[in-house]
Amino acid sequence: MIAYLSKVLPQFILPAGLTAILLFLTLFLIKKKPKTAFWLVLISLLLVSAAGNAYFSAFITRSLEWRTMPPAGEVKADAIVLLGGGTEAPDTPRQMVEINSAGDRVLYAAQLYKAGAAPLIILSGGNMSYSQERSTTPAQEMQAMLVGLGVPQEALVLQSQSQNTAEDAFFTSAILTEKQIRTVILVTSAAHMERALMMFASPEISIIPAPTDYNVTQRSWENLMRWDWKTILTHVMPDGGNIARTNLILHEYLGIFFYRVKFLWDSTNLQLPSLKGLLR
Repeated sequence: MIAYLSKVLPQFILPAGLTAILLFLTLFLIKKKPKTAFWLVLISLLLVSAAGNAYFSAFITRSLEWRTMPPAGEVKADAIVLLGGGTEAPDTPRQMVEINSAGDRVLYAAQLYKAGAAPLIILSGGNMSYSQERSTTPAQEMQAMLVGLGVPQEALVLQSQSQNTAEDAFFTSAILTEKQIRTVILVTSAAHMERALMMFASPEISIIPAPTDYNVTQRSWENLMRWDWKTILTHVMPDGGNIARTNLILHEYLGIFFYRVKFLWDSTNLQLPSLKGLLR
């Protein structure tokens, strides 16, 4: 249930969903409360304009993605942990497993393996319990892609139970403990890396972050920052791709925020018994 809510609830507060809700409410208020309806429409326009604006979208994306850069030079570890989210299941008319916009995760993991970074790749990703959309799990799909890219079957370990990032860390940690793995290279999208590192943090495991799938590069940022009228005119109008990217980044920031609140809450609760003991 928690995994389901973590996927559904953000849709009501992120720009795309919130705009739809505000405009829906406007339909019921436009006659009885025209001023309120006017403000709801104005807020909706501002949300779409900000979220779809290339400058805002690139700025907020860069603020998260650039927190962690790919490792410089050669890296070595006991295993590579590859998080799911970059594949699409075979389903008519799709005849095979395909990669989506986050598919760079799979390609990067294959590249690291072939470079000798680690002898093992742990594939983490299961289906939502309520979903019937996929006939295979993300872990199985990544396995098919990696085998096709030349990674041997025996180098792949599947973890198909997890439904979110927290469960990725929980179930994968059990595999790491079982196999006595102490150092891992964590591969996921750059926008997702901050939250993934929080979940996987452990005193027993040394994590080497290996982010990929960057939306904002140095060149694209510099080009966007050219303040000439042609560049501004090209990027100032809302665009569907920018809205999707803004939604993705805000979703990650929400996840980071709630994780930190939960961590603070748990830490405070753990300290309460000792504080009570001191007051007795």
